[in-house]
Amino acid sequence: MGGPCKCDGKTYHCMDNFAKIPFKLDGLTWISCEQYFQAKKFVDEAHIAKIRNETEGTKQWELGQKRSAKRVPNWEEVKIDVMYEANKAKFEQDDGAREELLSTTGRIEAGGFPFWKKWNELILERLREELRPEPDTEKIEKYKKAFERYRVEQKGK
Repeated sequence: MGGPCKCDGKTYHCMDNFAKIPFKLDGLTWISCEQYFQAKKFVDEAHIAKIRNETEGTKQWELGQKRSAKRVPNWEEVKIDVMYEANKAKFEQDDGAREELLSTTGRIEAGGFPFWKKWNELILERLREELRPEPDTEKIEKYKKAFERYRVEQKGK
């Protein structure tokens, strides 16, 4: 499921999607990126409320695996963008988390399943570059193109 990420020989808990670092997005306060991500899978308001009311990340994840609740029809296409938006809100709104992310320079190493290991690394590295006082626009464009390729590949699946 992921967990803290490593970079420059250190472990960073702020880079964990389960880290309880509250942020506001879509007019609501979320306790973690994982909570937001799992809730955004669904159109079923009752199921979304269950996820929002759950304070433990692993239980939020479990609720997100339910196939009985109606899902967003294009979930596979938008899921990396949803996780990106959650992390963007977290790092923009929490000074400490943002400072930790910006203090890193090397490759970010995430854990978890291969799909999310890759995309969490790309999400965090893209955000780190975007949040820098002097971002490298070429790097940012490469990240954006990778995200777009994923969306195109998933369209209609």
